[in-house]
Amino acid sequence: MKLSTCIEAAARQLESAGVFFGHGTDNAWDEAAWLVLHALDIAVDEEADLNLTVDTSQQEVINTLLKQRIESRKPAAYLTGTAWFAGLPFHTAEGVIVPRSHISVFLLENGRPWIKPGSVKRILDLCTGSGCIAIAAAMAFPEADVDATDIDPLALSLAEKNIRQYKFENRIQLIASDIYQNLSSEYDLILTNPPYVPSGEISGFPSEYQHEPAAAFDGGPDGLDLVHKILNEASSFLSAEGHLIAEVGESWTTLENAYPQVAFNWLETGVQNSGLFILGRQELDRHFNS
Repeated sequence: MKLSTCIEAAARQLESAGVFFGHGTDNAWDEAAWLVLHALDIAVDEEADLNLTVDTSQQEVINTLLKQRIESRKPAAYLTGTAWFAGLPFHTAEGVIVPRSHISVFLLENGRPWIKPGSVKRILDLCTGSGCIAIAAAMAFPEADVDATDIDPLALSLAEKNIRQYKFENRIQLIASDIYQNLSSEYDLILTNPPYVPSGEISGFPSEYQHEPAAAFDGGPDGLDLVHKILNEASSFLSAEGHLIAEVGESWTTLENAYPQVAFNWLETGVQNSGLFILGRQELDRHFNS
């Protein structure tokens, strides 16, 4: 059987099983390709020969992985141990949210047109999780040092593993901190993808999302408990020309209603309701307590 035929058959299985996508893919074919190539130990980020012959023993390995995906409803990122963010592969681990954020769009464009890349010397990544934003930021802004914080020891351990993989130990510092609690530096950029889902909505998530830690989603009653704190204290940690970039997803309307006096700058990401905004230090000083 050809590789292309294996992927097509796997995609049909995933579709008929009604699995939910959203951890790096948004359709059955891409998810099937990811799982099949992983089962065959073929690099997913390289162009594969779709005419490659897959033998019976290899098909059994593929079928085993597909069965895991369908029956457990675990995200493919947990089953394969890898996920992609900003075009880069990252180690994943159960207990830590799967790497994904619309902040990748901002980083892939090196912050333009909002930021002059050469002016960025210090970056803070709040709620770093796997460390994917911190690492992508270090690549996007090569002259900057990055502090990456999280309150979860498991997340910090995984982030350390990813930082080692990219050999950024000298440029990225991990800090165990509840938001700004253990910080004293001043930053040109604060990047954050904090929990922003209203608590009452989490139980209604697809099964795949239920495998991720609820704390990574739970933003309190209105979804914005941490976002309010981040906004109110950001000025104290930003340089005079610094900026805050934060993702709040579909809670963006709640945020606008909470602060009608603030002109949030919503960034285009190509995805509706991505809820990614940027605010400068001056705007933060004007409207928020520090």
